[in-house]
Amino acid sequence: MAEDTSGDYDVMELSKAVELICKQAKDVHINDISINTLAEQVICNAISYSKEFYLHNNCFVRPLTYVTDTVIKADWLFVLHTLNFSLWCPKGTEQWDCGAEGFPGLCNAMRRAIYEKKPIWDPNYYTKITRNELEYILRSKNSKTTIPLLDERLKILHDVGEILLKKYQGTFMECIKLSEYDANKLLKLLFDEFESYRDEVIYNGKKVRFLCKARSLVADIWGIPENKFNLDTRNMISTTFIDYRIPLLLFRFRILSYSDTLLKRFENNEPLEFGSREEIEIRGCSLFVMQKICNEVHNRINQRYKADERILKIKSLDIPVMVDNCFLRMMFYDNISFQQSPFHYIKTLHY
Repeated sequence: MAEDTSGDYDVMELSKAVELICKQAKDVHINDISINTLAEQVICNAISYSKEFYLHNNCFVRPLTYVTDTVIKADWLFVLHTLNFSLWCPKGTEQWDCGAEGFPGLCNAMRRAIYEKKPIWDPNYYTKITRNELEYILRSKNSKTTIPLLDERLKILHDVGEILLKKYQGTFMECIKLSEYDANKLLKLLFDEFESYRDEVIYNGKKVRFLCKARSLVADIWGIPENKFNLDTRNMISTTFIDYRIPLLLFRFRILSYSDTLLKRFENNEPLEFGSREEIEIRGCSLFVMQKICNEVHNRINQRYKADERILKIKSLDIPVMVDNCFLRMMFYDNISFQQSPFHYIKTLHY
């Protein structure tokens, strides 16, 4: 289990932490006026794509229809999210691209590995994988780019695989079972056992556990249709940082704004450090905004479902999942270009 190296600090509950971060932020600010407009756009988007939501739940962006075994799905998702960090290069440079950039590209690479008979979900395979083999599995569609931090990904795969083999019978399903199919217990297990899932920072003398990668993995495990994952969806929160370009959408919708100093850093491609004040402000304010959007969507659906038959199509959907999916759809399917937008760059193993 993880050694608590910051025992002198209290752990803040995340929803309270992001609210505090917003109130004290110096370089990131929120404009509430646009939230209502965006909430309505989310509802319209969900109505238009309601069949896809029901078919794939929160996994429609990376459907698992090519994997038939529930255990393999869980292990596949574990590897996918374990590798999901720092997929972007500095602005103005050619991005790693596997049929798509960022997280969708990683999904494509993982899907391609299955088609090529590479058992990338099996720790017996990936604990022994070589650098050349991993580079081939994660190869770009062109020969010019390589996935960022390849050596770090190789080490992390070896490390998590060894833990699964030694303690969890070689499958992530055992982690789920030992967590008693409980979301919070599984989040704790991920934090305790796997170093790259310890997404914790210190803010204002207290620990804040964003756990972005762990939360997105848990949400996807819950989304496997045939599982028995006992997740209380009332406590789910947005997994916004499954792709850390999402703040760019919030900026484009004029919900987030940045100080001139921070914008200048973006223009100069100055990387932000994990755990720095600026990085915490971007994450905290983004998550706080997503909570407010979720609340507004919830209120509008409850107010209108009796009078609007279309709302009945989406009333049973989980709202944080609905909001996240709408943002992902806008990101990946609406041909939005971010080359002219302020794009922060960060090297981190956590998201």
